[in-house]
Amino acid sequence: MGHRYAVGIWTQKPDQKGMTVSHRRDISEAEYDRYGVIAGKFLTLQERRAFQFLERSSSELKSILSAYVNIENLGGSFRKINWRQAGALLMERLATWLAATRLYLESERDFMMSAFGEGSAQFLSFKKSMSGAFDAHEGYRFLYNLRDYTQHCGIPSSGITVSSGSNGQRLTCLHLNRSELLSARFKWSRHAKSLLQGWPEKIEIIPLMDDAMAGYLEIERNTLRMLIEDCAAVIEEIRGSDYEDVEPGANLAAFKIPTSSSGGDFSLHPFPTLQALQAIESAVRAEDPVSHIFSRATPPPDMVPTVRQANRRAEAVLSSFINPQEPDQVVKVINGIIDDDGDVTPLISGLVNTSAQLTYALSMLLGLHRFPCWVPSHPRVNRGRPELSIGQVLTELPRIRLSPVAVRVGSVGPCSTPISLK
Repeated sequence: MGHRYAVGIWTQKPDQKGMTVSHRRDISEAEYDRYGVIAGKFLTLQERRAFQFLERSSSELKSILSAYVNIENLGGSFRKINWRQAGALLMERLATWLAATRLYLESERDFMMSAFGEGSAQFLSFKKSMSGAFDAHEGYRFLYNLRDYTQHCGIPSSGITVSSGSNGQRLTCLHLNRSELLSARFKWSRHAKSLLQGWPEKIEIIPLMDDAMAGYLEIERNTLRMLIEDCAAVIEEIRGSDYEDVEPGANLAAFKIPTSSSGGDFSLHPFPTLQALQAIESAVRAEDPVSHIFSRATPPPDMVPTVRQANRRAEAVLSSFINPQEPDQVVKVINGIIDDDGDVTPLISGLVNTSAQLTYALSMLLGLHRFPCWVPSHPRVNRGRPELSIGQVLTELPRIRLSPVAVRVGSVGPCSTPISLK
């Protein structure tokens, strides 16, 4: 079964089941395969899923702890919290983060060996960045070994200490018990054991995790720098007349097209966008290529009183979802708010505002944000299960008054805000 190979343009309208392909020029099978390799280099830089999973796991633990500490802001009661259950939930999140650290290091090491070779400068640089993080961050050293502890001895027990700061603010500390860790049938590394022997009985987890994440971020930034350089080295192979007259919404790609009347496999390799090529060329000339591409979000403006009041309405509704104290509490809370305000608009505004604030807060915890979408998705990927928009969800709110049934909301994970290009 034969195939032909070509470079062309594909477009896909929102309601279109297939796609429209416009031929530009024929290429050989070898050229098609090479374009696939080049597209893969840009996708590797764009899709940093293992590190994003590591970031999300860290932010989930800290966000859950923060929600408990500030439960009154969500309409709950700090005194009614079941701290045994809370501690178990928090340690489950810690175990997830520990697993994510191993996944990240193992997957990156395997990728570096596969892409560049075990004796390459890139692989040696990756190993050096891991050693640097290990030497510079005691949180990295200890939690690296705690990951092995959880695999052999299970999730360690934890404690939560509540105290007051100098200005009266509540201080909540999630900690491990040093004596339990040392008495377990587990052979600690000399680095971790030395730290344990010098620490107090109650070992705070969050500061250690933050210190470890600083080390993982150093590894990731070093990896991103090498990936940027790798992309820059192949730009000349694809940058040419193919990028001329590519209209908005159109996507350049290399195609594998069956020539037999009986059909065959059709596939494509999407080209990086012209924006991607220009950004990489600019970044590789900069003193810090990674910082040249990645930027942090701009802090939101201060809230006016009406917005603050609307947000408190939304927080009360979210609290009733998270920790209902009686049957149909969600319905009662929403209907009570609408009765007080005489309108559903403040509640809807508050829900939108609160969602935006939570997204911003989580993006700050994540630190390094998702790479911009520079390599278009395969058109069939975009035709998966449809997702509800926030507008569709909010339009259902008034119907709750007519149908007071129990509502259950699934867990919503933190999002990584797309970075902006400078």
